[in-house]
Amino acid sequence: MARAEIPLEDWLTNDQEMLTWLEQHLRRKGASIQVLNPYNPRPALLEAARYLIADSSSQKELMNLKAAWRRYKSDKKHGNQVVQVRLSPRVKRQLANLSKRTSVSETVERLVKEESNYFKDRNAAIQNAIQENIQRHEESAAGKLDHLQKERSKLIFHNEELRAELSETQKEMSNILFRLVELGVGLNIHAEESLELTPDEKQEALHRHQSLLDYFHNRINAAASLAQAEDHSSTHQGRRPQKT
Repeated sequence: MARAEIPLEDWLTNDQEMLTWLEQHLRRKGASIQVLNPYNPRPALLEAARYLIADSSSQKELMNLKAAWRRYKSDKKHGNQVVQVRLSPRVKRQLANLSKRTSVSETVERLVKEESNYFKDRNAAIQNAIQENIQRHEESAAGKLDHLQKERSKLIFHNEELRAELSETQKEMSNILFRLVELGVGLNIHAEESLELTPDEKQEALHRHQSLLDYFHNRINAAASLAQAEDHSSTHQGRRPQKT
């Protein structure tokens, strides 16, 4: 057997919190309230509530009124707050359609959670994309740095080779200068007619002069032959004779 519905007169008590809530609730519903005695507003609120219920031509409004009071007490117990928002008729209809199986407050709470999770996931995805982009740039920079270090090592090695070649060239130039000095001495001996040399000494000087000339002539021919051989080798490098 279903429990009998408590009449409005028995449901509404003199609890000040309940009376304050009912006055605010009725005013939001558009009810006209004239409180003659501020110290005892119950009669005026009871009359306004009866008018609202009677105007609805059913007990559904009374059930909604009691349900609204229970939600208020539950929200207060759990720390929930009532938020008033203005909605267009279209959005209000959409919210009502979404709230067919649940209450409007539960639907709004679910939508807020879904939107909050969406922005949370979106921000996390943005942060991940930023980190991946930074990592790619760091890896690219590290690769470029490694390439530059290898190129630097090659340049250092090539520089050492050039230094060695320069040292050898300097030694060769020193030898050439020494030979040139000897050549100059021989020429001076040959040119100085005023020197009192014996025929044998003059013959020895001329012989030494001819030897120096032959030495430089042979060096020039040898350098030319070497350059020609290196050029021929670089041109045909990598070629191998084919087997017949």
